[in-house]
Amino acid sequence: MQYNPNGQRLMAHICLAIILGVSLANPPEILAGGLRCSVGEVVVENLKIGNTYSLKTLANLPLSITNTGSEPVTVRVEPVVPASTETKQGAEPLPAPSWAKAVPDSFELYPQESKSVEMILTIPEEEAYFGRKFQVNFWSHTLPKANQFLAYGLSSRVIFTIDRVREDPNSRPTGDLSFSIIPGEVKLRNPSPGVVYQLEKLLDRPLVIRNTSSKKLMVELKLLGLQESVAYAPEGYSDLWASADVNLSPSILYLEPGEEKQISGTIRFDKKAKFSNKNYLGIICAAVTDQEVKTRIYSRIYADFK
Repeated sequence: MQYNPNGQRLMAHICLAIILGVSLANPPEILAGGLRCSVGEVVVENLKIGNTYSLKTLANLPLSITNTGSEPVTVRVEPVVPASTETKQGAEPLPAPSWAKAVPDSFELYPQESKSVEMILTIPEEEAYFGRKFQVNFWSHTLPKANQFLAYGLSSRVIFTIDRVREDPNSRPTGDLSFSIIPGEVKLRNPSPGVVYQLEKLLDRPLVIRNTSSKKLMVELKLLGLQESVAYAPEGYSDLWASADVNLSPSILYLEPGEEKQISGTIRFDKKAKFSNKNYLGIICAAVTDQEVKTRIYSRIYADFK
């Protein structure tokens, strides 16, 4: 099947999750050397065999790469089959690099310049892949110049599952379901156990959900433990929700296209618990639940105790 950049037939259910922070419209950023990359990890569920999918078209999710250095660089983006020891969430390594491609796959970047890349997945027409989960890494890296030996790069992990049934020929393509949760990270420094904190007062700016799509969306907020989400904690971090009470209001929002709403909330750490020299991480999940394309994005709350 030829790739159509203006849309493809969609699966019955797609779930996109972005970790390291935030959103489809305002994705998280990871850094290496003089490169900044917008995508850390993406999870897509129930792709159909025999189809080609653009993550940019499906959910407004391009891979944005920025040259943060002071010299021009040449960047190449390559799909890489990970080793079995590098896969996450129970995924298998991609069967072949030909399943994935980046468009464009190489380009020049001037200092502080950014360019967007489409991450494209092609699923072969083989029922043997029904119900399986795979991982591919998109490696964005510089190419060393003449007489240079230093190059640096970043890896964006894409995990996807394949549906157990074929595509419904009556389904219609859609992809404009993007929204954002800002800020993507909340950092609490030495909060006092037993004290009830107003979440909005702890932030440099309020926690906001913004509908950046062209459709009316219903967004549901949930608190997810680290085991429930696709996020993984940095070394030495424990699940925040096991040691703190958190309330968010409202828990369900209805947003018109372009509309944004502020989220209020409270957080209180258990007065009897021992927090000295411990670090915690909790996940706030914002999910679109009333559309065929179901999307989830994360905001992280870090709490560090000295």
